[in-house]
Amino acid sequence: MAKQRSVSTGLRRELDSQESGEAVLVFMTITNPDVNDIIRVVSDSVDYVWNGNRYIGFWFDASLLSDDDAPPQAQIRVQNVDETIGHALQAVTKPCRVQIDVVAASQFDQTVVPRIEIDAPAIVEYSAKHLYLTNVDVNVMEVTGTLSSWNYSQRSWPGIRATKSRCPALFI
Repeated sequence: MAKQRSVSTGLRRELDSQESGEAVLVFMTITNPDVNDIIRVVSDSVDYVWNGNRYIGFWFDASLLSDDDAPPQAQIRVQNVDETIGHALQAVTKPCRVQIDVVAASQFDQTVVPRIEIDAPAIVEYSAKHLYLTNVDVNVMEVTGTLSSWNYSQRSWPGIRATKSRCPALFI
């Protein structure tokens, strides 16, 4: 069953209009147990301060997660401008955890650098948490990968069985 995503009526009306001055920003938080630092980037050319954290302006292309019966998936593409990103992703041994939040650009003061929230907290229009970066492909031009969620249909149920050695009181 597809999960419904809700976007505020005002933003939807603005984005659907023939001419719109509104833009959306994708805030991405990347963590990995192999790396001590939390990577925070925003899909813009300038930095932003949001929820007390600084997000580095960095252009990337990410699709929204799928909403069908399969586990949610999306594609991400980043320019491999100085090979730092590619080398870092090839060095980690565990998949990176990713969180994506989409916020309207009009909620930030566009006259200052870094951009700051006008009225904190900014309204999150779309959020995807608990994602993993998998199927990473690195070449000279770009880094691509798949953002996917945990596939709960692959979990065995029940996760723990009541056996005689684990629950001896049940087998008296």
